[in-house]
Amino acid sequence: MQFLISLVFVAATLPAVFGQGPEKCRTMHIRRSAHSLSPDEWQQIGRVLAQMHDSGDIDRFARAHQALFESVHGSTTFFPFHRKFVQEFEDIGRTFDPEFTVPYWDSTRDYRNPESSPILRGTTLGGNGQGPNRCLRDGIQGSWTMGFPGDHCLRRAFNNGNSILPWVPAELISSYIQSDRFISRFRENIEYGIHGAVHLGLGGDAATRFAPNDFFFFMHHANIDRLWWLWQNSHNMLDYNGPGTNGEASLSDVIPQNNDVSFGGARAASVMVLGYNSVCFAYDSAPGPPAQYPGTGNRPNRLINNIEPSALAFSGASDPAGFGLEIMRMRRAFAKDSSLKEYFPGVAAIGPAREIDTDLEKNFDECTCKERKAKKLLYPAPMSEMWINMHGFDAQRVGQIHRDACLLVDKLNNSTYVSPY
Repeated sequence: MQFLISLVFVAATLPAVFGQGPEKCRTMHIRRSAHSLSPDEWQQIGRVLAQMHDSGDIDRFARAHQALFESVHGSTTFFPFHRKFVQEFEDIGRTFDPEFTVPYWDSTRDYRNPESSPILRGTTLGGNGQGPNRCLRDGIQGSWTMGFPGDHCLRRAFNNGNSILPWVPAELISSYIQSDRFISRFRENIEYGIHGAVHLGLGGDAATRFAPNDFFFFMHHANIDRLWWLWQNSHNMLDYNGPGTNGEASLSDVIPQNNDVSFGGARAASVMVLGYNSVCFAYDSAPGPPAQYPGTGNRPNRLINNIEPSALAFSGASDPAGFGLEIMRMRRAFAKDSSLKEYFPGVAAIGPAREIDTDLEKNFDECTCKERKAKKLLYPAPMSEMWINMHGFDAQRVGQIHRDACLLVDKLNNSTYVSPY
């Protein structure tokens, strides 16, 4: 029995009207996990990207991202900008293929040995760059010449030679989703953690301001957006605080744009809820759109397959079996170390048999000491000085976020918890 029941989204045939509220989407596109794509689906993505490359659209997105870089990083604007940016890229792709949808790359599934990920094979995104210029030679963008900034090969340079330093384990993301009460804190944990780790791990163009040259960028940011949506479903969906583009963040803030990639003056409020306005997509491992547009200060109020949305949002992992074991093993660890409940309040609050697959629980055996040692969580790699300086981040704050992450890793490793990932 699968732990997470597949969600089926039925688009409304008529727009739903909630007073003067946003209109509900008539049709929905479902973003799937990149790990689930077939070889034919990867080839079709490659054909669309080749057309976008020839048309200059990929250069245009890379140029826009570089121009807007300072205004869309290091603040709450990070989330709505990249939600809109990826969707705009997707919409351009659909002019070449109406079925084109950006898959998300759940990097927590590959965090221990990222270089071995099936997403980095010759039939998918390709692996490490080759030669003195670290040119990408395989994958759906293999041997491409990019036009921005100036003609150059698409570069890929892993940050540990032929391997990649560890990324962020799913358990840390799960803790952020459950315990970060405000978007400002969640944004720090995500932007200074998993976001930077994957960019830096791949290196080359991926570690520059013009990272959209590499299609990984859109898959990675689709996953970052999925994590934000999971967080939104566990807290106030319209929470929007912390530093904005100009002063304190406000839902009335215009999302940064320029002539290369224009959003028509769209404001942050217009992209806060999936399934409304023009945000007509959802994820195969996350709650779908709410039946009604939420009010400010309200948490989602709906059931999906008789499971509360927050129960589906306990983990950042997209693997249902691993997700089920993560919750079960975390609950068992609470019995030995109740202080873990502070980091995983969502898991601490659920009942013993509602969201946990009972078959998994029945068949679960305590892991041996040898297995526990083999499955110790790894520390995520810290952000490099180059990356911190390029973004203008507060180095002390970034360092504190990393230390907090490592402390939680230690706490879990010193408990009875055994990671299923």
